[in-house]
Amino acid sequence: MGARKQMTVLDSALDRLSDAVDQLISSAGPDGPDPETEARIARLSAERDGLRAEVQQLRAQHDEDARLRAEAADAVRAALTDLRSVVAVQGEDNG
Repeated sequence: MGARKQMTVLDSALDRLSDAVDQLISSAGPDGPDPETEARIARLSAERDGLRAEVQQLRAQHDEDARLRAEAADAVRAALTDLRSVVAVQGEDNG
């Protein structure tokens, strides 16, 4: 599975987790959640926030990796161009 697809899957999972937290909050009623539900909401919210931060970190790392790969590809192309030039000049000198 590609990195972009994985990010989409992670975003979808985070959305479902947020929906679950919202459902817990809305099901609490007018008096608010009972202590057990409040604790569950706090745990789920903390987990959601932690996962969201991890996804953002992974996305930033993915972008950085892509930038580094592009730089490396440019460096390889430049080196190949230089080598071709050297070979061409040596060919002319020997010819």
